[in-house]
Formats: sequence, C-alpha cells, structure tokens
Amino acid sequence: MEKTELIEAFIFDCQTRGRTKHTLESYRGIVKEFLNLFPDPGLVSKHDLRDFLSHLQKRELKIATLKTCFSTLSTFYDFLIYEEMAETNPILPFRRRYLDKPIKNDRRQLLSVKSMKQLIGSIEPIREQAMLLTLAKHGVRRDEYLCLKDENIDLRRNEIIYPQKAKRNNRVLPIDDELHDVLMEYKRWRAKHETSPWFWVTTFGGGKIHKDYTNEVLAYYAEPLGLHEPNGPLEKRLTCHCFRKWFTHHLFAKGMDETSIMILRGDSLKGKAWTGSYLEPNELTEQIKKEYFKCIPKLL
Repeated sequence: MEKTELIEAFIFDCQTRGRTKHTLESYRGIVKEFLNLFPDPGLVSKHDLRDFLSHLQKRELKIATLKTCFSTLSTFYDFLIYEEMAETNPILPFRRRYLDKPIKNDRRQLLSVKSMKQLIGSIEPIREQAMLLTLAKHGVRRDEYLCLKDENIDLRRNEIIYPQKAKRNNRVLPIDDELHDVLMEYKRWRAKHETSPWFWVTTFGGGKIHKDYTNEVLAYYAEPLGLHEPNGPLEKRLTCHCFRKWFTHHLFAKGMDETSIMILRGDSLKGKAWTGSYLEPNELTEQIKKEYFKCIPKLL
C-alpha cells in the first residue's frame, strides 16, 4: 500500500472509531512525518525510533508533546496489526524506556490567598473581575470557562454548568456568595453589550472575547503588584493555569478530600476503586458542595 493510501486508511479507521476532527488532523500530521522518514513501518527498528525521537527533540518539543507523538504512533501500529500489516507494536517498549518518566512538580507560580485577594481587589472593571474570580473559585481550564454561554449560568440555583467537551462530561460547580454577587453585577453589564449567547463578551461588538484576552488581563493587573514577570521563568509568570493550581492547592490545604477535588476539577477517576459503585464519577453531591463552601477561600 502506498504511503498516502496507508495514511488515509488509518485516518478512516480512526474516524470510524469516533475520533474528533482535531485528533484526526493531529494523527495525520504525525504519521505523515514518520512515514516520510521511514516509508516501510514494518521494517522500523528500535534504532529508527530513537532517531525519530532525536529528530523531534531538535525542535525543542515539550515532553508532553513527544508523548503525544509516540502515543499516536502506537495507535498507528495497533491499526497495522489489526490489518495484518505488522506483527508487533514496537512503540510500547520504546515509550517505557524513553518517555515514561516521572512527572515533575508543576513549576507554575502558586499565589497565596493574600496575593490572590490583592489581585482580585485591584480590578475595577466588573467583567475582568468576574473573569478572574470565576477562574479562582472554580479552577477550570481556560477553554472550559471561555466556552460558557449565558444559559450555563444559573444564579437562582447558584450553579455553573461547564459544557461537555471531548473526553469530558458536563459538570456542575457551585457558586458561593462572593461569586454570585460579582456575576450578578457582570450580567447587568453584559445585558448592555451582548450580541451573542457567549457569556464572556467584548465591550464593542458584544461577541466572544479572544482566547488570549484573559492572560492579557492577568499581565496588566498582576505585573504592577509584582505577581507577574512577562519574560521571567515559569514560576514567576501568572497565567490562567496558575488559577487551577491555586484552586487545587488551597482546597487541599483546607482539608478537602482528594476525590472531591478531582470531581470539582473534572479529573478522571478511573483509578479510584469506588467508581464502579452507586456513585457516578462526575456526580457533584451535596456533601461535596458543603465541603466546597467550607474550604474555598474568601477573596473579597
């Protein structure tokens, strides 16, 4: 089978198995690059794989990206085995030797509760304050909070529904009194500007804010407080992901159960023994809500 035909057969197989469009494009690019160097995957040796890893490392890719590349190649070889075009998957032992390294501690900056209060309190525009307070109170990923629509915010029930994404289920997070008041004020501001269903909207035009706007807001307000060095090392910069680290650290420091934190964060619970019992892994129980309200720091 020609290289192009082989790639298309692999992509069609993955598409049939329900992979997303984004995943398929990622698969296509990685496998194409691999086959450009090694046209016959059945003859690839461990030395070839090491050369390919070195080839990728020269581009200074992060370890997570390298793992993704070889995970894709492992999926590709599973396809070849299924189609009886290969007998073994050489990626598995290679990954164990070269890529399955212990995860290092997250070097991102961890703000104290005092510093987070200082940051949130320094912001006067209600939209920007609401954005950062939501990130701090919920510790969500940037794409999750940017994809919120007005219908996802229920201030009567004090809940925010974060919509389902690939590999993630809908989850409902509670709104405490501080966040409720700020979101209520923001909704009044939003009503004068919105022209779209997105919850976080621009001042002019009322459409969805740009994905990089939140980090721009962080830099603007955090740098004068000495909480952000734009050109500094990772532990000196303040980004959206720092809020996820802050949320996790301070809930745990307050004594919240690890599993409850994982549910709030939307993490996978496959390794938890109780997930096969009556409690659904993504279920936000009343007990977790009580723990949350008890442990989440006050910021205003």
